[in-house]
Amino acid sequence: MSRFPFYAALCLAALPALAQAQTAPAQPAPATPPAAEQGPPSAAVAAIQQAGVAFGTCVQTGARNVPATVTPEAGATSVLAGCATQRQALDRAAEALVAAMPEAQRAAVQAQIASQLSGVEAQVAAGIRQGRAAAAAPAATPAPASAH
Repeated sequence: MSRFPFYAALCLAALPALAQAQTAPAQPAPATPPAAEQGPPSAAVAAIQQAGVAFGTCVQTGARNVPATVTPEAGATSVLAGCATQRQALDRAAEALVAAMPEAQRAAVQAQIASQLSGVEAQVAAGIRQGRAAAAAPAATPAPASAH
């Protein structure tokens, strides 16, 4: 189980909306927009990326260690409970990112972040299933031929 589909989404949950918000033409802006309207500082983006990586790494490590006797759903619940500290850090980083955004863009970015994070438990369970299926699959490489 090398990676989960949601891993990149967690790391970059807000960046597509952020990029769109920064490049979308709005009303004519003054030559120097106020600081609150310039978009989030790179530190906020870096913090959400770092928190996303930490959370994703915790989830990956935990998912690899779910015993085979545990259902994928129960395993996902357990893994996410074990990664609560990293999830809280990700939530705080997301809140800081949203707070640094222009007021007009906050609701859209909050909705995108919530959407990205809402299906995490189901995605972890799916990742556990995929990892188990891959481990149970027969090796695809042929046995070496014996030399006579």
